[in-house]
Amino acid sequence: MNRAVYPILSGALAQERQMQVFANNMANVNTAGFKQDDQGFKSVMARAQVAMPSFAHSAGFGQQIGVIPAGPAERVFAAPSAVHTSFEAGRLRITGNPLDTAIQGSGFFEIKTPQGLRYTRSGMFSLDSQRRLVTNLGYPVMGTKGEIKIPPGTVQVGAQGGIDVDGRPVATLKIMDFPADHMPQKHFEGLFTSDSAKPAKSPQVQGGHVEESNVNSIGEMVKMIQGMRNYESSQKLIQTLDHMAEISIQSLGRVL
Repeated sequence: MNRAVYPILSGALAQERQMQVFANNMANVNTAGFKQDDQGFKSVMARAQVAMPSFAHSAGFGQQIGVIPAGPAERVFAAPSAVHTSFEAGRLRITGNPLDTAIQGSGFFEIKTPQGLRYTRSGMFSLDSQRRLVTNLGYPVMGTKGEIKIPPGTVQVGAQGGIDVDGRPVATLKIMDFPADHMPQKHFEGLFTSDSAKPAKSPQVQGGHVEESNVNSIGEMVKMIQGMRNYESSQKLIQTLDHMAEISIQSLGRVL
C-alpha cells in the first residue's frame, strides 16, 4: 500500500472529529448559557528508527529490528488537539420569569451537584418542593450564605445579585469569576468545573432574563459545509492513490 495514504487518512479523521464539534455546537444553538467549542489540531512528525542488524543484540526481536518507513522521512500527520471554548457572552432574552437571571459580563453561577460545586452561565432557575432555588436540572443554586430558599411572595433580583421578596432581602446569588488563563473546563450536563473560582468583585446580573447560546448558527453551518468539503477532498485523494496503485499492479503484470 502507498504510505502516502496515511497522512491523508489522518487529516480525514481529524476533520471527522471537527465535524462532531460543529454538530454539537449546532445542537446547542438554543441552549441557554451554552458556550461554543472549537476543535484544535496539531501536526505529528513521522519518527524513523535506524535499523539494526539482527545479530547485533540478542535482547529481543523487537529491539533487533528497526523501522524505516519508505519514502520521505519528513511526512507529517494531523491529529486532534485540545478543544477550545469561547467564553464570549451570548445575547440576553427576556423571559418574564422573575427567577430567571442573566449575568452581564464575566462570571458564573455556582451550583451544588452530587459531584461537588460546578458553575454555569444558564440562569433558568425555578423553585423545588422545598422552595430552594434550583437549576433546570434540579441542582441547588448557591448564595453567599449557602443554598437559597425563597419564601412566598413577589420575587425580585437586583443588579448586584440580591434577591428580595416583597421588598425584603432574603439572599444574594454567589457569582464566581476566573482568571483569564485559568478558565473553567466543560463538564457534564452543560456545567463547568474548576479549582480557580473566586468571588466576582462587581457582578452585574439582570432578573427576568436568560443568556442565550453564543453559537452563531450561520457561521457554524458554513464551517460544517467547509469541513464536509475538506473530508470529501481527502476521500478523493485516497481513491486516487488507490487507483494509481491498481494501475501500477496491472502494468507490472503486463510487463512481466
